[in-house]
Amino acid sequence: MLKKSESTPTISVLKSISNRYYLLTQDKKIIEWDIYNTERSSPDLLWATYCSRVLQKVEQSLAGRGLVFYLSKDELDRLPSYGENVVAIVAGDEWCRIPKYANQVLAVFKGYGTEPFLGCNLLKEPSYTNFVSLLQFLRIWLAYLPGLISYRLQILKNLLTRKLRDPKIYTIPLGYYNQPDTPQKQISERTFDIFFAGSVSNDSYAPGSFKSFIKNLLKPPKIQSRQKMISCLRKFQNEFTDFQVELSLTDGFYSMTEEDLKTYSERLMNSKICLIPRGTSYETYRFFEAIRFGCIPITEALPSHWFYNESPAIEIKNWDNLAKTLERILTNPNLVREKHQQALWWWQNKCSETAVAQYIADKLECISSK
Repeated sequence: MLKKSESTPTISVLKSISNRYYLLTQDKKIIEWDIYNTERSSPDLLWATYCSRVLQKVEQSLAGRGLVFYLSKDELDRLPSYGENVVAIVAGDEWCRIPKYANQVLAVFKGYGTEPFLGCNLLKEPSYTNFVSLLQFLRIWLAYLPGLISYRLQILKNLLTRKLRDPKIYTIPLGYYNQPDTPQKQISERTFDIFFAGSVSNDSYAPGSFKSFIKNLLKPPKIQSRQKMISCLRKFQNEFTDFQVELSLTDGFYSMTEEDLKTYSERLMNSKICLIPRGTSYETYRFFEAIRFGCIPITEALPSHWFYNESPAIEIKNWDNLAKTLERILTNPNLVREKHQQALWWWQNKCSETAVAQYIADKLECISSK
């Protein structure tokens, strides 16, 4: 039974107490978390590698503060304890919901943010893909609404009771999915001009089931987007035979083995451009993995988060525009080098473990000083 802490140490006491770190698994287990052990024994915890390295850097800035960090993929209902020394990190909630406990902790840091993102305009750009995108957005928004109402009511309550501090929720990058460290390769030495490796659909429903039937009838935006991208890429490949295209379709993201991840990373490092179609969300690990390796990211629409705004990503509204976008980039070596350098700079200064740790530490320092 998860219980709320009965009392919270004062800030002066906290400064002499070691920080503690815990992983909350999806089967509700609480694991004491060694942030310096990035070799996860369970494949289910590979996603925690990036966060581990971020918090190693946070620890350097905020050591001895008595903070309790809880990391989960999508725990939104409850935590093992609460208080002004508790920091929650929710890394994998693709539906952008607001945690129920946001007003009971010092701060929440969330991947995917706290506002659903439509990413298209059905009226200006009518298409079946945009139609199903709108349907998915409405479904996500309905799941998001209760948390939003609770959050707004808490802010109103704070205003009426003159409580100074509102719930603090901050958006952070997804980072990479246990991406092996790979020696940096000069852009001019890379073999592949364009790279994509991934699934079109990882259907978990039983064949012939009603849910599988509905999914095939109303293909989700992910499937439609990726099918369109692959079709356009193959047309480009047939027309522009001088460019090297590396296209590899897999069974699914979570079916990848350690060897698969190593091979994927080696191919990515050997590529100039990485295609980044949407998944369930427009945000994917692929964006951060690409810029970490200095690849030029070509993406669909991206939400207005601080680590996307003015990024080197080349956004296209429709994959029909892929061929002319690729031709424009690849026929301009100076542009390729410029975008490569911009990607590396953006990773280092906005999305790397050090940069995100500094962002988290700055926010926590700011809250604690008020």
